[in-house]
Amino acid sequence: MNQSDPRRPGNVVLRRSRVRPETVQVSRRRLHVTFHPQLWMVPLAFALIIALGALLLALPAASEARTWTNGWDALFTATSAVSVTGLVRVDTADHWSGFGEVVILTLIQAGGLGVTIYAGMLLLIAGRHFGLRGREFFGFELLSVGERDVRRLLRRVMIYVAVVEALTFLLLLPWFLDHSDGTGLGVWRAFFHAISAFNNAGFDIMGGRASFTGQIASPYLLVVLGLAALLGSLSFVTVFNLRKRPRWWSLDTRLVIVGMGALLVLALLLFALGEVQTGRVLDRAGVGDVVANGFFLSVNRTTGMTTVDMSAIRESTTIIVLALMFVGGASTSTASGIKIGTFMVVLIAALSSLKRRSRAEAFGREIPEPVILRAVAVVILGLMTLVLGAWIVSWTDQDAPFLPLLFEVTSALANVGWSQGLTAGLSAGGAITLTVLMFIGRLGPLMIALSVPERPEVRYRYPREGVRIG
Repeated sequence: MNQSDPRRPGNVVLRRSRVRPETVQVSRRRLHVTFHPQLWMVPLAFALIIALGALLLALPAASEARTWTNGWDALFTATSAVSVTGLVRVDTADHWSGFGEVVILTLIQAGGLGVTIYAGMLLLIAGRHFGLRGREFFGFELLSVGERDVRRLLRRVMIYVAVVEALTFLLLLPWFLDHSDGTGLGVWRAFFHAISAFNNAGFDIMGGRASFTGQIASPYLLVVLGLAALLGSLSFVTVFNLRKRPRWWSLDTRLVIVGMGALLVLALLLFALGEVQTGRVLDRAGVGDVVANGFFLSVNRTTGMTTVDMSAIRESTTIIVLALMFVGGASTSTASGIKIGTFMVVLIAALSSLKRRSRAEAFGREIPEPVILRAVAVVILGLMTLVLGAWIVSWTDQDAPFLPLLFEVTSALANVGWSQGLTAGLSAGGAITLTVLMFIGRLGPLMIALSVPERPEVRYRYPREGVRIG
């Protein structure tokens, strides 16, 4: 053996094969948005209820004149009731009979918490199980409930709805008995408005398309209706979580309380101070009445009842009201809009970037990236839908002034119900567009939010490359 050879007896020589470089081509997948199978039951049930309600409202028995109601008007009213919007083509008290008002009230009750709660009851009846995704759909993951506790929680929600509506009815009953012609009418008005207010529907049976403009000096009525609407817009998840000590509140509850409180104060000051100075809306009211009206209107940015003529407010006030309507109430509540939680998450993400933080943080908690993606998706798609809807209505009704037209479109998409007087005079195309927007506004944010998975599947990642911003 050559002495220069380093090998020794017993040594093993390892030869490594050289791996040739190989280029792998990854085919780009097309945009594919998937929804949880349980979610398809909700829009289907939603559409079936609207169709049934439209059919009943079109019957001669549903109108005061005992004649057939135009099919588009019946469909518009049914959609407005189920989506708890409150926009109307005909006055609720003047056009519809007692049977028609009962149908509308039933649709309101079915559409309030029904989008989530009644769908959950159907799933339970069908024997379906609630996994993590199912509990997230109903907002139960924030309460840390398990499979066995979901049924109990659903019962608690139904009891909560019944108690709040019954209490609101009892508080409204004395006032309506004193301000109605006859005991029966007073009882019916108290019952109707209790359900309409809690479900953020905005429908009223005061007559003359006046809503509560004649009750500007009735602070008791306004405060009771406002509190009922506020409880409905907070969502049962937030209300149940508020029973704990503040230190144990979830991040969701903290954001809802802070966001709702800030918008409530902003809207109250906007109406109580801004519109008094115009000398057109609240100048006739005293200080106490101004505060009561300011509270009532600030809460009704998600409901649609009003004590003032919305077409008489200043254009500067209208612009702020558009933003307030677009935000809406809390998730899994009777209110709609993009939701206050969505708005707060996007706001926190923006503020965190300005503070040069790589993560969105609030109240000592980090907001997960999928939640931020959901919030951004809801906001962007909501704005795109708003712009598209405004463009379509401005095309179908070219003679309508733009700002009131935008007000009607925003009110429909956010399921608010405030109007500056254009809804009744819109063409068939404009009315159909608002009908579609009301449907999208009620279900769209939920469907969009749940289309973004909690843990996205990452099969591969592309190289990073910067993009100029600003």
